[in-house]
Amino acid sequence: MLSVHLFLVGGVMLSCCTASSLDWYASWSSQRRKTARFLAELKSVPAYQCLRDRTDFRCPWKKGPIAQVKLEEATSCYRQMLWQVFHLFDSEASRAAWPEMELDQLLDSLWSELQVLERTREQGQSCPLPFALAIRTYFRGFFRYLEGKAHSPCSWEIVRVEMQAALSAFPLSGRRSPKKRSSSLQEESLLS
Repeated sequence: MLSVHLFLVGGVMLSCCTASSLDWYASWSSQRRKTARFLAELKSVPAYQCLRDRTDFRCPWKKGPIAQVKLEEATSCYRQMLWQVFHLFDSEASRAAWPEMELDQLLDSLWSELQVLERTREQGQSCPLPFALAIRTYFRGFFRYLEGKAHSPCSWEIVRVEMQAALSAFPLSGRRSPKKRSSSLQEESLLS
């Protein structure tokens, strides 16, 4: 009788953990979609006007070993990347480049997504050092690029498009397939 009771208690605990995990994932997926939508709405310059400003930022997870990290580590690396995106778009130069309302919506969405990820953070889980350094180097390139282009509208548009591609390509469970991603970014393909 005791084993049946333990089995039932274990089953209830497992279903609670699974439901909680699914609730978290649904909340996070919803927030990721909102962030992507607000980033797309931030567009202010037609793509064809910025072709001369294109550059290769060498995204570390498009062609690199970061795609082979475990899900928990990838989530931690994604959280670190979101912080970098948040700081990039929360700068004074960014505030001068984008309409205030749209930029605030993006920043609020990024902050909400970070809060969802922070609530689920496992103790001691962090982004492996080589990937953390790759992410920091990647974002340092954006700041240098923007300075070199005097924070022009086209330079911000190039960065915005790169962020759209980087966020959607980050190696996480449940991300969209490459076909869906490429079709949703078809308009932006001129800039990449």
